[in-house]
Amino acid sequence: MSKFMAFDKMSPYAYPFYIMFHPRDGFQEMKYYKKTSNLITGAIVVLWLFTELFYRSFADFDFNMKQEADFLITFLATVGVFFVVTISNWCFCTLMDGKGSYKEICAVCAYSLLPYIFVRILTTLLSRVMTLDEGILLNYSVTLSLVWSFLVLFAGLGEIHEYSEGKTAGSLVLAVLGMLIILFILLLLATVFRQLGVFLWTVFLELTTR
Repeated sequence: MSKFMAFDKMSPYAYPFYIMFHPRDGFQEMKYYKKTSNLITGAIVVLWLFTELFYRSFADFDFNMKQEADFLITFLATVGVFFVVTISNWCFCTLMDGKGSYKEICAVCAYSLLPYIFVRILTTLLSRVMTLDEGILLNYSVTLSLVWSFLVLFAGLGEIHEYSEGKTAGSLVLAVLGMLIILFILLLLATVFRQLGVFLWTVFLELTTR
C-alpha cells in the first residue's frame, strides 16, 4: 500500500518515466488510481509524429537515404496506426472480457512508445557525427528500444485487462488480425469512394458538355 500511496502523490508528468522502468507496477497503480491523462497520451502521440518527421528530415543520408519528410504519410504511419491499433485492441479485448477501458488502452500504447521515441531522437542526432561503420550501434539501439517498448506494451495490456501472459499474447495476435481487417476495410472504402468520385465527375462532364 505504501507503494500505491507514493504513486498517488507522484506528478502525472512523471508517470510515463516511472512506467518505462516499472511497467507492471506502474500500470497497476495507474489503473488503481485512475490516473490516465488524455493530455499526456495525446502529447506522446504527437511527439512520436514529430520524432519520425525529425528522423526523416535530419538523420544523416547514410542512415536515411530518403531524406524527405512527407507529412501526410508520416501522419498516417504514426497517428493513424496508433488509432487503428488501439481500436483493434479495444474491440477484441471487449469480446475477451478485458477490463481495460479505451482511455487506458490509449495510455498504455502511448506510454510504451517512450523508449523508442527517446532512442530514435538520440540516434538521429548521433547519426550526424558517426560513421557508417559505427552506425551499426545506432541500429542495435533502435532495435533494443523497440523490444523495450514491446515489453512495456505487453506488461501494460496484461495489467489493465487483468490477463495472464498467455491471454495477453493471444489478445495481441487478435489485435494484429483486427488491424489488418480495419486496414483492408479502409482501403476498400477508399477505392469505392475514389471510383464513385470518378464516376460522378464523368457524369458531370457528360451533362455539362452536351
